[in-house]
Amino acid sequence: MPNSSNANSNPHYTICLILYDQFDLLEVAAPLSLFSMFPDNFRIVTVSEHGRPVASQQGNKLSADDSLYTLEDFDVLIVPGGDGIKKAVESDNLVNWIKKQYQPSRYICAFCTGAALLAEAGILRHRSATTNKQQYRWVTGFGENIDWFPVARWVRDGHIFTSSGKSAAMDLSLALIATLLNEESARKAAINAEYIWVNDPGEDPFAPLHIVQ
Repeated sequence: MPNSSNANSNPHYTICLILYDQFDLLEVAAPLSLFSMFPDNFRIVTVSEHGRPVASQQGNKLSADDSLYTLEDFDVLIVPGGDGIKKAVESDNLVNWIKKQYQPSRYICAFCTGAALLAEAGILRHRSATTNKQQYRWVTGFGENIDWFPVARWVRDGHIFTSSGKSAAMDLSLALIATLLNEESARKAAINAEYIWVNDPGEDPFAPLHIVQ
C-alpha cells in the first residue's frame, strides 16, 4: 500500500527499478523521466544486486541507490529488458529475489524482454502477459500456464503489468501513472514529454512486422 496519511488525496509510492548488466537504457530512462514529473507522489530507487553501478547495453553506466539485500519496502517493482536479460534469467539470486517480491498489494511490471524474468520467477503463472515481439518466441519459452498475448502494446492482469518492446516502456509507465494517480495526470505527463501515448493496450503496430500473430 502507498505510504500516505491520506492515500486517496496524495498517494505516495516507492518504485524499485531493477538494474542488471546490459539492461536497455531507454527502458530505464522512460520511468525515470515520467515518474519524476510527480515528486510528491513517486520516489524512484534504482537497485542492483550488490548496489554497485551497472553498465547498460548502450555502454553507459548507471549508479544504484541500493542492493537487493538491503532494500527496504517498496510499492512498485519494474524490470526492464535488454541484451543482458539472457544472463539475468540464469541468475538464481535474481530470479529467487523476484519470486519473493510478490505480494497481492504490490505492483510488478516488466518492460520488453523483462517479462522473461517474471515468467521464470513464476510471477506470471496463470496470468495474461505480453513481451517484445521480436523476441516473442524466446521469452514465451519461460514459465508455464501463462496466457501470452502476441498482439498487445501492454497487458494488465491485476497488479501485474507487462509491455511490448523498448518504446512501449513509455506507454506502460503512463498506464501505471493513470492507475496509481489518474488518467489526467498520465495525459499531462505525455504532453510534457511530447510523447503520443498509446493508451489502448490492444494497439500493437509492431506485432505484424515480426509475424507473431
